[in-house]
Amino acid sequence: MDTRKLIAHGPSSLTVALPYRWVKKHRLQKGDSVSIAEEDQGLRINPKPAERKKAISIDLRGLDWPSTLTVLTTVYRRGYDNVDVKYDSPEEYNNISTAVRSLLGYAIMENRKGVCLIKSLPSELEQDFPSLFRRVFLILLQELDDLGEMVSSPDLIKNFYRRDADLNAIVNLAIRMINKGYVQDRFEELHLFHALLVMEECGDDITRFTIELHACKEPHKLHDEIGLTAKMLRLLYDGYFQKKAGINDFYHQYYLYWPGEKKKAAPVLDALTASKKPVFYLRSMVEKIVHLAEVLLLPQME
Repeated sequence: MDTRKLIAHGPSSLTVALPYRWVKKHRLQKGDSVSIAEEDQGLRINPKPAERKKAISIDLRGLDWPSTLTVLTTVYRRGYDNVDVKYDSPEEYNNISTAVRSLLGYAIMENRKGVCLIKSLPSELEQDFPSLFRRVFLILLQELDDLGEMVSSPDLIKNFYRRDADLNAIVNLAIRMINKGYVQDRFEELHLFHALLVMEECGDDITRFTIELHACKEPHKLHDEIGLTAKMLRLLYDGYFQKKAGINDFYHQYYLYWPGEKKKAAPVLDALTASKKPVFYLRSMVEKIVHLAEVLLLPQME
């Protein structure tokens, strides 16, 4: 542990020198600003997000499309602003260009033979993390609402999986913002990071469900089950953003009881469990929503 003395600075202020290695790592200079957040166990100091410019060089030669997308998404999520990319063929460059178009704020600014430079452009979306986090919920809710209306239209359901790209783009940007320091509280940062990953999985559940739905002979009969899933997600939205629900509201709707204990009525659990229709992915999503309620709502009770 590094211990430093406080130095008097004027009649009512105390200062402390920042560690040189930390200053060098974040490329801070005289006149730069840092953010200071007061936490229960002390103070947390971060470089201001807009000043944290990170650069990296990566080699994508020989990678196929899925691997290229995975690597660039990881680099994007980790908050890199300038990315030098090596590639070999026009096909590899096309994969890079297609992947970049799915990463909000990224653009290819230079392209030479075998090397291109990806840069992060300023975006209004990066100014308000709470609104972006809310947007993830709203996209999922809209997907479920639209899916409930489309169950009688097989042709529309066939292409519904493309909607997952909208959710992934916003989740990627939100995770990138966390890694760039837009969430100051460490405890909240970890919870929100985990919540975003779980909501991304919820989007995957919807995609897998629509694939099964397209193959279902009577998809319209799943309207009620889709509605129950949307009900649970709306309950979480109201509980987290509007403080209208608590964790007990979720347990009353979906209560996994212990064997041998007296079973309490749990409408959503009972309906999904009793259903003979292909609802596996809907139930998977509901269980993730209950888990999210425990992650997001229980800390509010402290």
